[in-house]
Amino acid sequence: MKKLIKTYTATSIIVLSFGITIIMIFAKPTPKPVQVKFVPPMVETIDAVPQTYKVKISSQGTVAPQKEITLTSEISGKIDYVSPKIQSGASFKFGDTLVVLDQRDFELALIAAQSSMYQAQVIYERELAESEIAKKEWSAINGGNASNLALRKPQLDQAKATLAAAEANYNRALLNVERTYIVAPFNGRVRSEFVDVGMVVAPGIPLAQIYALDMAQISLPIAESDIKFLSIPLDGSVIPPARQPAVRLISNFAGINQQWNGKILRSAAEIDSRTRMLSVIGQIPANQSNDSAFPLKVGMFVNATIQGKVFNNIYVVPREKVRDNLVWVLNQEGLLSKRNVQVLRYEKDKALILKGFVDGDKILLTRLDVLVEGMKLQQKGN
Repeated sequence: MKKLIKTYTATSIIVLSFGITIIMIFAKPTPKPVQVKFVPPMVETIDAVPQTYKVKISSQGTVAPQKEITLTSEISGKIDYVSPKIQSGASFKFGDTLVVLDQRDFELALIAAQSSMYQAQVIYERELAESEIAKKEWSAINGGNASNLALRKPQLDQAKATLAAAEANYNRALLNVERTYIVAPFNGRVRSEFVDVGMVVAPGIPLAQIYALDMAQISLPIAESDIKFLSIPLDGSVIPPARQPAVRLISNFAGINQQWNGKILRSAAEIDSRTRMLSVIGQIPANQSNDSAFPLKVGMFVNATIQGKVFNNIYVVPREKVRDNLVWVLNQEGLLSKRNVQVLRYEKDKALILKGFVDGDKILLTRLDVLVEGMKLQQKGN
């Protein structure tokens, strides 16, 4: 009996559970469909607007003096004095006395030349007087045509030439005395000096290597692909001042950012055989007002930016937005589209585009994970 009750109880539980399951299935509410609204991604853009743009060409170089000479003596002599301003690294002003030679021999030569000049002057004055007397005597005796010898013209010409030679010797001796003072030909600095007191020098022997401070010069190599963007003659001729391209030099020296402005004067004569680059020569006034404690100095390494040709109707695009001559844009309908563009050149973080955009294009700046032609986008600020 107990066994029968257990069997019926288990069957009842199974039937009851099945019934409850059936009731729950038929009693559940009918699901309602949910409409998911698409929200276009929010992006940043810039207008693709043509503009006038002046190309900038980058280069690097080392500053050099525009004027550098080897200081020499024009006469022979022993050095009596050497100025501290001619020591290596020292600076000097125009007209400063740098070296003085022993003057005694030249002063004696000047006295002798002066004496010879005075004697020649006396002879000339005497011959001039005798020539005048000869003219009067001939006129009183005959009055006709007289020979040059009778009128003492050859003697007068000889005395005149002798006086001129004596005056030239005197001026040469005076000039040699002045040349014992070797003075600075410009405001400058000494790169190196080779003299000391007691040294005997002769014409052509180097005394010092000096350079001027008013103007600096720099040779800037230009890549072959950038030469066509420079509006300068390539034959080495000096560019007229009104057409000289501007150049800006930038340096970070001793942790201080500095810059100087100058002009491009001409191109170099030859292409560098190692780099295959053509250099242009720039001129920079070294005495420009600058707040920095370090003025433009010879030997300083600088970065340069040269102003090149001017182009009209150029689109300036962030360089990273150009991939394989393609640029993604937001068209007038707000749909994502790609444009096949013609790149003029790249400049640091910019790409200069000649053509490829249409009116109303907005260049996509926001980086998206997926780029699909025709995707609907929303522009920030709209």
